[in-house]
Amino acid sequence: MAAKKKTETTTSEALHHPPVEPATPEPAFDDATLAATFDNAVAVLGKLPAAKQEALIQAWVAKRNAAAVAAVAARDDAPARKAARRAINVLKSRGVAIPERPSVVAALPKPEYTFEARAMFPDGRGAQIWWIAKIAKTGGTEVVEVTTVDKQGVISINKGNPSAGNLRQIWQGWVSRAGRAPSEVPVEFARHRIAEARAVSVARKAVLPMGIDGSRELLGDLTAKSAAPPHPIDGEDLAIPTDDDAVKARVERSMHLHEEPEFASWLPDDPAGVALLQAINERVQALGVLPGMTADEEQQKQIDTAVNEAIDQAANAYFDDERKKLYVSRMRDAAWSLYRAGVVDRAIDALVVASAIEKAGVISDQPSEIPFVRGMFVKLIAIAQQRAAAMSPTGTEEAERLNG
Repeated sequence: MAAKKKTETTTSEALHHPPVEPATPEPAFDDATLAATFDNAVAVLGKLPAAKQEALIQAWVAKRNAAAVAAVAARDDAPARKAARRAINVLKSRGVAIPERPSVVAALPKPEYTFEARAMFPDGRGAQIWWIAKIAKTGGTEVVEVTTVDKQGVISINKGNPSAGNLRQIWQGWVSRAGRAPSEVPVEFARHRIAEARAVSVARKAVLPMGIDGSRELLGDLTAKSAAPPHPIDGEDLAIPTDDDAVKARVERSMHLHEEPEFASWLPDDPAGVALLQAINERVQALGVLPGMTADEEQQKQIDTAVNEAIDQAANAYFDDERKKLYVSRMRDAAWSLYRAGVVDRAIDALVVASAIEKAGVISDQPSEIPFVRGMFVKLIAIAQQRAAAMSPTGTEEAERLNG
């Protein structure tokens, strides 16, 4: 009876739950696809639906097809480029050499010239220098150097024809002058930023520097209105934190960004700086501490409190909506310089601070709560103290003056 019951149950289950045939597995990539070369890898990947593109990259990694992965990673317009860039790191960790160019030289003539653009990070006034160069295969160049200030527009233009070698020496020479060499940027990005600066000059009815119209081949049509190209930092696969605690931790240690060349000259504008120093002087004098007096311990605590309150007030007043926008743009340009210099962690810090400045409120999360922002005002006070000390007479000089 037991055996019969079991048979009946099995038959019943089969009627109500017929066996499911195993799904036919998706066909694997064919040999030609897996053996894609540096020359055709992007085209091969582009023929696949988006859902399968990353799978093909993983298959290339498994086959150690570094040439195909490198070709996709090197192309800004390639599909699944970020996945390819991550795959490059995986291949490197496995000791696979990553080719920088095809192993077989393509039988195509080299262009007679190429365009290249560089940019310096913005200084404390928002001033930047942009270079766009047309470099011939023979080694000659045509270069235009444009200086812009975000609040004023195009300030100056210079043109020259150095050799390609001398041009790179000029760029490298900025390391000793500014602590960092200019960063390579997409040509269209540089052109658009110069066009934006020109528009600012026109809006201010300022006289444009001579030479701007004669540099159209290098600068492009600066009067054309086109959509802004993406910032180059947005094309990089940076691990920007989103967790509140991680973001807070980076913001809290953002004072150290002032140690980098990109931020060495960042101070509040002159009117804001003068107002801050005047406010500090008034607050300290109100405590009964006059110039030349030595404050006791209790007075020093009161002075420190007064100075911090003055900084808070100045920082919150300084970062209105217009300045927030300016400083977010400057921070992103500085982050690109840091990234290109290999200081990736601080590039991420700069982007996090830029976001914090953009989101800073009037009541909560005020600008004065961002250590990087406070650092701008602290540097100003330190510079003012150094100048005052340098201008004040020494004890010996004062004694000689009093004795005639």
